Amino acid sequence: MTTILLAVDTDVERAKKQAKTITSLPLQNEDTLLFVLHVFRTDDGGADARNLKSVTAALDDLEAAGFAVEVEQSSGDAVQNILEVSERIDADVISLAGRKRSPAGKALFGSVSQDVLLKSERPVLIETTD
Repeated sequence: MTTILLAVDTDVERAKKQAKTITSLPLQNEDTLLFVLHVFRTDDGGADARNLKSVTAALDDLEAAGFAVEVEQSSGDAVQNILEVSERIDADVISLAGRKRSPAGKALFGSVSQDVLLKSERPVLIETTD
C-alpha cells in the first residue's frame, strides 16, 4: 500500500495541479491511499476542510481518477501539523504546492514547503505553480 499526503492550502489551482501530478504518477489505484490535509491557521471549532474549494477540487479530481481519498484537517503551525500527520499515517510521500518567491520573500515570510522539505525524513514532492 502506498500512502500519499497532499497538504493543500486555500488556492484551488495549486490543489488541482497537485492532484493532477499525483494522478499522472504510475500508481495502482487499488494499492494507493491518499490523504488531503488542510491546516487552518486557528481553531475556531466550526471549520471543516471539506467546505474549502481547494480541498473539494483536489478530492473530486483524485476520486474521479479512481483513488481512495480521506480528508484530514488540523490547526496551528502548518509545518508541524504536516509532519505530524505524515508520521501518523506513515506517508510514503508528502505532496506540497510551492510558490516561487524571492530569497527576501522567503526570509521575511517563511516557506512551508521549504521547512517541510528540510525537516521531513520522508520524500517530498513539490509542485510549483507560479
